Amino acid sequence: MKAKKFLFKRLLAFTTVTLLSFPQAHLTGIAEAKLACGPTTNKGNDLPRTVAIAANPAGTGAHALASGLAAVASKVTQVSAKVQPYNGPNAWMPLLESGEVEFGIINILDSYMAATGSGNYKKAYPTIRVVAGGVFPFTAGLIVRDNSEIKQISDLKGKRMAWDYGGHAINQTWQLAIMEAGGLKPSDVVQVRVSNLNDGIRGVPEGKVDASFTAVGIGINEEANAMEPIRFLGLRNIEGGNKILAKYGASVVKSEPAAGIKGDTYVIGYPLHLVSSTQVNDRTISVMLKAWWDNLPELETIHPLFKKWKKEHQALTNYTVPYHSAAVKFYQEAGVWSAKQEARAKEICS
Repeated sequence: MKAKKFLFKRLLAFTTVTLLSFPQAHLTGIAEAKLACGPTTNKGNDLPRTVAIAANPAGTGAHALASGLAAVASKVTQVSAKVQPYNGPNAWMPLLESGEVEFGIINILDSYMAATGSGNYKKAYPTIRVVAGGVFPFTAGLIVRDNSEIKQISDLKGKRMAWDYGGHAINQTWQLAIMEAGGLKPSDVVQVRVSNLNDGIRGVPEGKVDASFTAVGIGINEEANAMEPIRFLGLRNIEGGNKILAKYGASVVKSEPAAGIKGDTYVIGYPLHLVSSTQVNDRTISVMLKAWWDNLPELETIHPLFKKWKKEHQALTNYTVPYHSAAVKFYQEAGVWSAKQEARAKEICS
């Protein structure tokens, strides 16, 4: 973990960029190291019979999004899309690079780390490309048992926290960010290693840990809440929290009602992308994007997260990983790709 923290500090030392604007705040995040932004390497024009969308385990926000996208794509195109669950992007990123999966759900910070081989990644995956800006904002925080005496993040001192999260290491990074914003150091808590996010969340009602990182409004929270009521710990110092979270590309946002949200609760928010790679041909990207763009109302009926999958957020103006060339063309034709997106490409590409 010390090595990971060192790598992340080096990343922060080299990178700073302005991201999007939440209604509540203007964000500052990660990325200024130049990236290789080469074109699509797959020059074919054939549609595959099947495509795989990599996601986190069932019950997570990423899995819910991948399931919705797969269902709509399979219904309205000749391509059969399936969800391929993994512990996290660290597990499936090599498969995206090799072409074994075509798409994946990943947050904006994790995608940059993957592209540059920094933070939680031991090597770079420069072929990763953004297809859709995705959900904005995706919200997350720390949960405890509702009957716990733990009322704020600083109360976790000396308590057991889920730690590491296995193949989804970015959860640990977000957890460290929330802890820092709440005035807590890693050495202040008892670290209990878990193999994935779901194990950490279940560990709270099971009494194996006192707190865990989780996203807001995901299925696994409902499961945990049914076992033993859970409660999110809110961030109380919003101004101070924003200053700290800016380094991670996140901001303090007011949570919407969900399992574990008790009254006005402030959590963290950040973009959650759909990505692909340069090994997926332009026609495949175009066909899939059109299916999702044209059928957004249907996607919104599948899962509430798609209500944050706004068309105006799909072509970001401050992306940290280059867009797939076919996605750029699609958004240009849709009228949402402008000079701002072009200028951003010049900023991040070598």
